[in-house]
Amino acid sequence: MKIFKFILIYFIIDLLLSQTFLLKILDFKTENAYRNDLENRIFNEDYKYTFKPNVTYTSKYLNYFYEISTNDLGFRDRTNKNLDLQKTYNIVIGDSFVEGVGLPYNDTLVGLLNELSKKKTYFLNLGVASYSSYIYLKKIENILKNYPKLKIQTVYLQLDKSDILDDLQYINHQGKFTDTKGVYKNSRKQKFFNDLFDLNFWRFLTSQTISGILFKKITNFLETLAGNLHKRLVLARDLNKSFFSVNKLEISSLKSINNRKFISNTFNDELWWNKEGINSINFSIKNLIKLKELLYNKKIELNIILYPWAFELIDDKFKNKYSNIIKPLLEKNNLKYYDVYQEFIDHRGNIYETIGSTFLYEDIHYNKSGYKILADFIIKN
Repeated sequence: MKIFKFILIYFIIDLLLSQTFLLKILDFKTENAYRNDLENRIFNEDYKYTFKPNVTYTSKYLNYFYEISTNDLGFRDRTNKNLDLQKTYNIVIGDSFVEGVGLPYNDTLVGLLNELSKKKTYFLNLGVASYSSYIYLKKIENILKNYPKLKIQTVYLQLDKSDILDDLQYINHQGKFTDTKGVYKNSRKQKFFNDLFDLNFWRFLTSQTISGILFKKITNFLETLAGNLHKRLVLARDLNKSFFSVNKLEISSLKSINNRKFISNTFNDELWWNKEGINSINFSIKNLIKLKELLYNKKIELNIILYPWAFELIDDKFKNKYSNIIKPLLEKNNLKYYDVYQEFIDHRGNIYETIGSTFLYEDIHYNKSGYKILADFIIKN
């Protein structure tokens, strides 16, 4: 009974201290980044969402805090200054890969392109997370219409695997977009009541009390340690190496390969792929054709870049399933494209080390080294 009373009193004290000020201190940076994103990722009726112009703020992706600055057109840029309309620009557009989530500007694809070009030309970043071919088309249409003085030489469009899923929601879309984003309130208060009313004691304990959060960090560490040992065993078998010769990069690669499994699962679902997947890819091609015609009338070149996810680099079945459909369609419609897969395959020779060294830890996106491969390829070609 004494032990029970002690645990109950301890839990009540922990909960009170956690909710009154401890979690506010612990979560301040995260809450601030969350609020920043809601305030600075704004609605646009023509292409759904974009960045607020001329701002600098701290954003958060996974465990990465990073700074975003935007120019007067709402594009992510080196600073929050206005564009010089006397210059001629190259546009780079895509989704979160082009935005460069989790990374400072200089480590992103566009930041590296501007560094490598040595001021001979300047690249603009029109990418925002979750964009897809329909939004690429709508955004560039809007920019050309509303900023006729903006001189554009070339558009580099990074076509992503996730576009297949994202484009499905736009197939029957017509007219303007409507704003559906809620107003930021007290996310910690909302989360407290959500956890409480769900009657999940473990989740409540590990998200609403300091002791629970600390305990969860310890269990996560032990789980990661055990997982890494298992991954080492798997890789040692697959690579025909000794257990101790498997390195950290090779172990890290599996965390990127197995991330966002819902994407690779769609490739394996033949029924979904042959109906929804092919339908979405054909819709993407129609959007790219419209974009090419639009740019052609403005004497702007369109280059499409195909780049790999980690799961495609270790399994040709996945790579070929996408490539064997998208490439013939691009060629049939005279859409100029470049394939950067081989540059990643040849990067280190050991594909697991390549993935471990070029992708963010436990994520689908590239780190600076991965974007450097893309940037080098674009500058060279």
